[in-house]
Amino acid sequence: MRGKNRSRSTISQLPPEVRDVVDEMVKATNTCTLADIQKYLASLDVTLSLQAISTYSRKLLASLEDIRVTNERMNAMVREAAKYPELDFSEVINRVAGQKILDAILSKPDEEWNDIALDKLLREMNAQTKAVAYARRLDIQSKDDTQAAMGELKAEFFSALGTEHPELYRQLVAALERRQKGAQRG
Repeated sequence: MRGKNRSRSTISQLPPEVRDVVDEMVKATNTCTLADIQKYLASLDVTLSLQAISTYSRKLLASLEDIRVTNERMNAMVREAAKYPELDFSEVINRVAGQKILDAILSKPDEEWNDIALDKLLREMNAQTKAVAYARRLDIQSKDDTQAAMGELKAEFFSALGTEHPELYRQLVAALERRQKGAQRG
């Protein structure tokens, strides 16, 4: 299966500085017409029909709209992800992708499942499972590292406290022991 070909319009092959002017004229839909673009190009000895300019304009404006919509969606995802600081942004993306995959699976008619290569489906499922497992493994490792660091910090704190303030250290240990005994009884 072939991918989508890049546009080979006359405008797309113009030097970048000329194409940039044309693009700005296309975007200025309130003040610039297709005829104005045609006149500008004619001044550069480029002859194009209004239909060709219109086709280029439609494609450019559609691409710009796609970019705008994508940016809005990404900004909405970032705002939503900010509500859950415990989630890594890659986890948010994985969840969105997982939801899209689930939606696609649930909406697929039964007869279309016969056309899917089983090995491809299994590879995709395996890749998704590995991504989730990897993220969980990193999360667990991070928590283990944090707990180990906290243990070392506590040990250093108590050691320094015992050396520099022995009476306060004894009082703290006694209070902790009382708390521990109380917790064991209750």
